[in-house]
Amino acid sequence: MLKMLVVDDDRFERDGVKFLVDKYNLELEIAEADSGESALKYIDSHDVDILFTDIRMKGMDGLELAERIRERNAAIKVIFMSAYGEFEYAQRAIDLKAIRYILKPVQVSEFIKVVAQVIQLCGEERQAKEQQVRLEESYRKEQRYNKQKLLTDLIMGHKEPEEIGQPLPIASFNGYRYVRMLLLDSRTRLFDRLDLDFDRQIAEAVRRACDVVHLNEFQSLLLLEAFAEEPQQTLGVLGRDLIDWLRTRFNCEVTVVIGGLVDDARQLYREYNALEMMLENKFFFDDSTVLLAGDMPLAANDLTKAIDDLLQELTGRIQRHRFEIVEPGFDQLFNLLQNSDHFSVIYVKYVCTEVVKALFEAAAKKNANKFRDSLEKIYKTSRLSDLRQVMHTIFAEYGTAAEPAADGVSKAVEEAVRTIECEYAADLSLELLAERVYLTPNYLSHLFKKQKGISINKYITLYRMEKAKELLLTTNRKIADIGQDVGYHNLPYFSSLFKNYYGKTPSQFREEA
Repeated sequence: MLKMLVVDDDRFERDGVKFLVDKYNLELEIAEADSGESALKYIDSHDVDILFTDIRMKGMDGLELAERIRERNAAIKVIFMSAYGEFEYAQRAIDLKAIRYILKPVQVSEFIKVVAQVIQLCGEERQAKEQQVRLEESYRKEQRYNKQKLLTDLIMGHKEPEEIGQPLPIASFNGYRYVRMLLLDSRTRLFDRLDLDFDRQIAEAVRRACDVVHLNEFQSLLLLEAFAEEPQQTLGVLGRDLIDWLRTRFNCEVTVVIGGLVDDARQLYREYNALEMMLENKFFFDDSTVLLAGDMPLAANDLTKAIDDLLQELTGRIQRHRFEIVEPGFDQLFNLLQNSDHFSVIYVKYVCTEVVKALFEAAAKKNANKFRDSLEKIYKTSRLSDLRQVMHTIFAEYGTAAEPAADGVSKAVEEAVRTIECEYAADLSLELLAERVYLTPNYLSHLFKKQKGISINKYITLYRMEKAKELLLTTNRKIADIGQDVGYHNLPYFSSLFKNYYGKTPSQFREEA
């Protein structure tokens, strides 16, 4: 409802205006002021649409009040009333862009006519303003979609920068030489449940110019304003602040991978792939970790924990008789031991004996002599390279190589693929898929990327996008329903992601097909 401020130093006059507004059901909320000074104070702290003011008042008169309002660029419609019809008042009213000028005593018909016209004018202007806001919002969304598509093409290597014709096509970084890419990786669905205001919110959180590219519901990529020679400590604090902000605001745990400096669009694809490779190192860390480019070596405590976790996973596979994937897991464990100078030869041999012990305990027919021979072979070995070969011989003796290890890995990955293709509409996650194939999430992620060439989350997104395209072409279902059919309940997110992959929103794609 519109608000009209009635200003007159005569209470009787103000009551008369309120009476007419009420009697003739004019849709107005009325406020009062008994002087120009009090009216100006009220306007400074309240929204007012219409000012209905007497001209002749003690102190600040109505003409001065209107002039002060115009100085504030307030979009308030002014109606003057006065018992004086002299030309100079009418002329000043015109100069001050008054909407109407009413003479006292106020005629009811004239009052109703004038106020109704002003109410209609306010309504038309409000509708025009709302339409303008909608158009601007639509334009901003389209611009955002286009920028998302552009960045996605560059990051994924779908287009070369020369095809676009810009050295660094990120509008918000004009004037900055460098950007830095941050990969946010969440174990739970997060980024398809956010609104479009997330971009602004996260820019405020990191206190830098920022663009956001949503890769899938578990991952987002930030392109931040960056500076040369920023110390690693500063970047580490930035990452931890971002983790704390996401945890507080969205109650989720996120790994932040921070890449190097980028000053040319040709570097985006290479840098993104480097971030994905760095992300594989989260296997050795807890959630909510900051991984920095060029700062990946593990501390002794972290490395010991990583070894213990890998050993526990490996013995667990043996206990479950998943022998076909024991050897690849051992090679991963051994590589970590071999490439570190934190552990003695005795410790490395101890880890190997723990694996052999698990093999012995899991064997259907336990052979104590073979077990002792295996331990002896391990402790007689003098070189790490020989120790690896000894262990593979022991695996063969225990029958773990009865089926080629690669086949076992392939079966686990293909089972994950079948699950994705059958249940793509469900709330899929890396954890759920890993549980289905009896692997840890990080190990499945590592195997999937190695065999398929892309991350498991990216594969899920690609498959869903293909299904969405198929449904758009072959059905008349609503776009919101199609989004839900392929696993996305957030329509704006689904539309944005679809455009990132196909260059058109779902509705545009359907119309042009």
